[in-house]
Amino acid sequence: METEDNLNVNGAHPTPVRPTSGPSKTLALWQGLATSLAAFFLLNLALGFFLFAVLEIITPNAGDKTHFSLSLLAGGFFTVFLLLIPPILFAFFRFFGLGEPTWLTALRFPTLGVLIFSYPLVLVGGTWLSAHPLLAFFLLPLFHVAAIGIPIMAILQVSLKDLKGISPQRKWASLSVGLTLTPLLIFILELFAILSPLILLSVWISLDPERSNQLNQLNEALRQPSADPQAIIDILQPYLSEPAVVFTLLFLAGFVVPLIEEALKPLGVWMFFGRTRGALDGFVVGALCGAGYALLESFLLGSTQSDWLFAVLGRSGTGAIHIFTAALVGAALTTAWQNHRYLHLAIAYLLAVFFHGAWNSLVVLAALRSISESNRGFWQLPLAQNLALAAPPAILFLTCLAILGLWSFNTRMRRAQVKMSSTL
Repeated sequence: METEDNLNVNGAHPTPVRPTSGPSKTLALWQGLATSLAAFFLLNLALGFFLFAVLEIITPNAGDKTHFSLSLLAGGFFTVFLLLIPPILFAFFRFFGLGEPTWLTALRFPTLGVLIFSYPLVLVGGTWLSAHPLLAFFLLPLFHVAAIGIPIMAILQVSLKDLKGISPQRKWASLSVGLTLTPLLIFILELFAILSPLILLSVWISLDPERSNQLNQLNEALRQPSADPQAIIDILQPYLSEPAVVFTLLFLAGFVVPLIEEALKPLGVWMFFGRTRGALDGFVVGALCGAGYALLESFLLGSTQSDWLFAVLGRSGTGAIHIFTAALVGAALTTAWQNHRYLHLAIAYLLAVFFHGAWNSLVVLAALRSISESNRGFWQLPLAQNLALAAPPAILFLTCLAILGLWSFNTRMRRAQVKMSSTL
């Protein structure tokens, strides 16, 4: 008799539990070795950033902000290293036929109530620490990791509550893919995607001697060990109001980036092709892949002491978007493979691209509006100012919509599981 853990919410015949086969053991070995290599690299990266931060402190006339960003990055990369240890252990335990370690399968997120209660305390504590340099250097990384991780854990609690049928080993493997392989592939593809606009932009700049001079100033500023962000913004400000520049940024952030990321974020689902059992597997694996990607991206882009509170609050919304769109496409992928519903997959992918693109475009508009002159170029166009002013509430609305969508998916799948269990 099939247990509840093997139920398929699509109603198709579930895949029976089999002992670890030769191909599965080989796959577990490669997974363990690749994840170990990534963990070793991240550990060295964390130690390197920490040492650079210490050197910034002891160097005379060092910048007063750079070492904080370096220490926050070190804390983030060390956290990712720790999160890769469970999937490594699961992979090698599986390869050697030792079964799943009990202490690892017993790991659980804190309850949703604990996460919601602790989040404001973390924000208040981190904000206070960011104003006290000595304490911030040692303690702010802990608060930073918590401030970024708690919203992602809470959203996963909403998404995966009471959903059964996915082994802990597969869950941790999905999270590790989102933390390592997915960001690497996305970075490579996005780099190639923006090369053409960058080449066109460099040609446009080279046609004007004044622009070329400003570009040289920007290059010199970026090469400084303790580059001042405000000085860089001052150099870029004349360009940030140019309609061509703004529309190029909106095209890249609102269309090109979502096209790439929404295809690759559920990479863990693609890797389990032929070993998934419908929407439940795709939804859970996709959500975990999205969570891993959101966590690493937030550590990379949100590690700043200046405006620390606004940085981590903004990243919390990004986590909801990444988890929602990856889970949506993941569920559609497995449904398409099982039931040949490829039109459903195309619609889900385009919806994820549109949702992600709308979020990115609103963020770009709000960011440009805050640092560029409001009475020049693009901002003189009709509706430009209104769109920028409406961006913050629209971003909050999209975040709530993503969380509501995850809750709705979770509710439907739990009902389907209960119905299938009763039928069996």
